[in-house]
Amino acid sequence: METTEMSVVDHLHELRKRIIISLITILSITILVYDQVHVLIKLLKMPISRFQIELVFFKLTDGFVSRLQVSLIAAVILTSPITISQILAYLSPGLKKGEKTFLYKNVLIISVLFALGVVFGFVLVLPYSLGFLIAYGSSYLKPALSGINYFNFIGIFCLYTGVVFLFPYVLVLLGKMSLINSKILRKYRKYVIIGAFMIEGVFLPSAGILTFVTAAAPVLIFYEATIWIIYFNERKKGRD
Repeated sequence: METTEMSVVDHLHELRKRIIISLITILSITILVYDQVHVLIKLLKMPISRFQIELVFFKLTDGFVSRLQVSLIAAVILTSPITISQILAYLSPGLKKGEKTFLYKNVLIISVLFALGVVFGFVLVLPYSLGFLIAYGSSYLKPALSGINYFNFIGIFCLYTGVVFLFPYVLVLLGKMSLINSKILRKYRKYVIIGAFMIEGVFLPSAGILTFVTAAAPVLIFYEATIWIIYFNERKKGRD
């Protein structure tokens, strides 16, 4: 019983250590970004520039909070490789040697996929989403966008698309650990296709068919590629 309690305590100490390292890293980058955040804010305002809408604030603290918020979200994105490595370091004691090697080799891939997802969401999906929401609201309301709400929306939106781009990696990882197989993924392929187009329909209701298909294509291509990657891994295991 004592050994079990010690192992649990050690486990919690390890978790605290990884969290502290990640938080200190994020905080440090937040401070650095905050000094030059006006450049980032100018970039984030570009999607609404064509609507000629000015951002406003309703509380005296909104200016400071929104600037801090943008800096924090930027820091979370910039430090994602370190955060991911800390998560893997925490999980590694419970994994086999081969699984550890597989995870650490793919830290860079995970980080790149996350960054691509963020850029994809900001450049391709976000302008059409904002266009629809602003046009819909303007049909019976006069737009006055709160700066803090606007930056919060963009931050959450881009973080979400970044996580979506990690979806294929998670499937490959689960396949590597034999928790799923290519047959299961093929079985649910039609549901993924329907779900992808339903989600794109929500975000891009006013976009043209070409943009609509282009926006949904990465998810479907990634899913199909994942099926084949897991399939070939299964065949390789069968030959070993």
